[in-house]
Amino acid sequence: MMMERRQIRVDGLRLSYLERGTQARDQPSLVLLHGLMGCAETFVPLMEQLRPDLHLIALDLPGAGESERSQGIDPRLSATANLVGNILSTLHLHQPVVLGHSHGGAVALTLAAQRRQALGSLVLLSPAHPYFDESDPVIRFYLSRPGELFAHLMPWLPEWLQMIGLRRMAGPQSWDTPERLRPYRNNLRTPGTILHLLRLLRTWHKDMSGLRHALRRSLHIPTLILWGECDRAVPIHSAPKLCARLSHAQLVALPGVGHRPAEEVPEQVAAYIHSWMEREAAFAAVRYSRNVSASQARTVSDITPSFESGD
Repeated sequence: MMMERRQIRVDGLRLSYLERGTQARDQPSLVLLHGLMGCAETFVPLMEQLRPDLHLIALDLPGAGESERSQGIDPRLSATANLVGNILSTLHLHQPVVLGHSHGGAVALTLAAQRRQALGSLVLLSPAHPYFDESDPVIRFYLSRPGELFAHLMPWLPEWLQMIGLRRMAGPQSWDTPERLRPYRNNLRTPGTILHLLRLLRTWHKDMSGLRHALRRSLHIPTLILWGECDRAVPIHSAPKLCARLSHAQLVALPGVGHRPAEEVPEQVAAYIHSWMEREAAFAAVRYSRNVSASQARTVSDITPSFESGD
């Protein structure tokens, strides 16, 4: 089934997204939110592995892909989550499954905390969250004068240098190629992307503090978390603190995988999503049975066999 590029205007912003399939009465749509340097196109390897009957929407968040870039865009996490919620309403998506990777995972968590009844469930891929601090040195660098200069130069560095930087986010099992990393390079070269990313980094710590406060009240939404054991950007050893704030979470560790599971092992990620969605549909059916309670229906989730960050 073909993917279509579509445009939409929400809250005064021109936004773009990739769509495959159409909404169905018997299953929720799957909405995908990319990470900081990514865009909707970075999800294509995963979208190609997901079942053809699934309705998929991969958003270009503001400042990324083919969506609008302008200095007037509010880069704060809460504003981005609110915008995504308004997009879901505009597209008439009822309780979709929202998948977020990295910073997109933080957006998804914020949206779930803001609108607790609007989402059906969450899928988080190596999500950014308030309970790790390994990113602090990198953020401090990019907010310095030399770091800001480097950020503006980065899109125009030779391809082999860009490959080194982008591949560092992948695990040892990755088979990255220049073509696989093309969406990142094109996104970074689009005028306005770097300025938006720098504005976003300036609000990072305040945003994470706000998300930490929001998660003081645990989320009860069903959540699947897929995390690379070799993730150096958001190490998996931070996962238990996040899972403690999610009452219905299943955590799965991916051996040999880094920070970009949807691109490194798209078949494996798709298989986990399919299995989990089928299981959640079965749980939902049992919950509404007159004879079986939700506590009887749900079993303890399988937890990762290892929390080593690897690499």
